[in-house]
Amino acid sequence: MDKFIKPLISIACALFLAGCSSTGKIDYMVAGVGTENGNAIWGRSVVFDNTWGIPSGAIGCCYGETRATVGVYDQKFPEKVAVEWLDKSENRIYYGEVAIDKAGYKLAKNLPTYTWVSTGEIETNITPYLIIGMGVTGEIKVWLSNTSSEMNRVGRVLHELGSGQAQWRENK
Repeated sequence: MDKFIKPLISIACALFLAGCSSTGKIDYMVAGVGTENGNAIWGRSVVFDNTWGIPSGAIGCCYGETRATVGVYDQKFPEKVAVEWLDKSENRIYYGEVAIDKAGYKLAKNLPTYTWVSTGEIETNITPYLIIGMGVTGEIKVWLSNTSSEMNRVGRVLHELGSGQAQWRENK
């Protein structure tokens, strides 16, 4: 009996540790950035796990939503994001790093459907949206959603997966 139980316990422990220790790959997701309405900033870099990122540029509206996006294929769901942006109104460069909750991977694989207001159609082909928000005073937020915005949709979910405070330095 012992010769069967010990190997089973070892296998169960290994599977448990593997399931808890890392996130898995996502076939396709969309990553994007946003900032508070009226807070136009210039994104300098958004990099996930020091390996892949979002092209930088002008970032406008809206917090918790994204209009500037990049499609990402066959990548591991990220565990952290490093950001840097320029706020010309304050002449500051903000920079920081935020850990992303590992529960995000499971949430991304099980996002609910939503309904298009204009047609009543239920969208069942759900793409995970990983949204990075950069706030007026240096707040950094990471959200996961089943769509890019609430516009013309009912049933949007927005899970916060991480947050932090950026540091800043003068833009010289």
